[in-house]
Amino acid sequence: MSDVIKDTLSLFDRGLIGRFRRDCQNDWLQFTQHRFVKELAAGTLEQKEFQQFLIQDYLYLHDYCRVVSLAIYKSNDFTEMQYFASLMQGLLNAELPFHIKYCQERGITQGQIEKSSKTLELVAYSQYLLSKSMQGDLLDLIVLLSPCLVGYGEIGLRMSIDKCTNIKNNPYQSWLNTYTDSLYIDLIKKSFYFIDELGKKYGAEQRYQTLLEKFTMSVRLESAFWNVGRANLLGAIS
Repeated sequence: MSDVIKDTLSLFDRGLIGRFRRDCQNDWLQFTQHRFVKELAAGTLEQKEFQQFLIQDYLYLHDYCRVVSLAIYKSNDFTEMQYFASLMQGLLNAELPFHIKYCQERGITQGQIEKSSKTLELVAYSQYLLSKSMQGDLLDLIVLLSPCLVGYGEIGLRMSIDKCTNIKNNPYQSWLNTYTDSLYIDLIKKSFYFIDELGKKYGAEQRYQTLLEKFTMSVRLESAFWNVGRANLLGAIS
């Protein structure tokens, strides 16, 4: 294990995020050790399932970006604005282009992606994020966003050191590499520090239980979202 990966993984047990993870451990493990994740690491996930996941994830990121935009609006100083602006930049300039490129290589245009119907899992998750982010302050908002932000980081880092991960001929290696990239690792480190600072500033201790409930619900919705590629398991709506 490289020192960078080891040091970064140690952050997941510390601070506010570490406490959240411990206090919803079963839900967190269901999210980070989901069947989808294991098959992705092994390279055995059905191509059509991953393709559908990417399409739904692209649509999800549109709403995720809207919440990040709201965070910039709700920021009370330039330090807060700069963090969320850098997060937005990463989404727009790295993650979204990857989704588009991957799908285009398989004959799916950006127009087709944007016209795709949302699964019920996606509708439930997006509506939860959008509605709850309107109600609270900046700490509430980043707690809602953090399972996606740090969860994918933990998944990617653990996959990179897991002996069961297929690294030789894995068709999803480019996706896995996204979450072990140095830029993403830097974002993860910055996020842990930033979340703890917001916790001190906005009184996390005084309303910890409420924050934990929001974090846990986002984690559960993340787990459900892994299923969006399974033959429209819960159907889709326009």
